[in-house]
Amino acid sequence: MTHPTPNEQHAAAHEEDPRVVAARREVFWQNVMREILSALAVAAGSGGRLSPTAKGAANSPGPIDEMFDGRLALITTLGQRIPIADIYPVFACSVPGNARSRTVSGDVQSTVYQVRTPTGEIFTLPISQIRTFHSLSEELIRRLEAASVEGGDDESDQTKPFGFAAFTSLAQEDAPPG
Repeated sequence: MTHPTPNEQHAAAHEEDPRVVAARREVFWQNVMREILSALAVAAGSGGRLSPTAKGAANSPGPIDEMFDGRLALITTLGQRIPIADIYPVFACSVPGNARSRTVSGDVQSTVYQVRTPTGEIFTLPISQIRTFHSLSEELIRRLEAASVEGGDDESDQTKPFGFAAFTSLAQEDAPPG
C-alpha cells in the first residue's frame, strides 16, 4: 500500500477547496485581460501612435486608428462600458534588483491601465475591475451607422463620436421617469 506524498496531499487539499479554485480562475482571467490590453497597447504603439500617455497617443494619427474608434471596450465590474480610443499601461516594465523586487514588479506590471475614450474621458483602472472585453461586430456597426444616418439630420451629430446616439438612447430608455 502506497501512501500519498506530502506534496500530493497538499495538492489534493487545494484542488478540493472552492476558494482556491475561484482564486486560481480569477488570476487566470486577470492574466487573460492583461494579455489582451497589453496587445492593444502594443498595437497602438506600433501603429505610429507612440506617446508616453494615452491622450498623447490618441492625438498621434496612425494607420491603426480605426481600431480605436470606440468599437472595442471594457465592461467594468459595475457594468459600465468604457469605449477605447487609446490605452496605455501605467506600469509596464520590470524593476531590476534583488529576486524579491523582480517578483513584486512582475506581479504588478501591466495590471493598471489608463484608457482614453472617444469623447476624451480618461479612466485609470486595475484589471481586477474589468469584467469583460467587448467588441462591436462589423454587422452591428453597419446597423448602428445606418440608424444614425436615418435619424440624424442635425449637423451637430457629426461632431459626436460614432455610436454616441445609440448608447445615449439606451441610457435614456433605462432612466427612471421624472
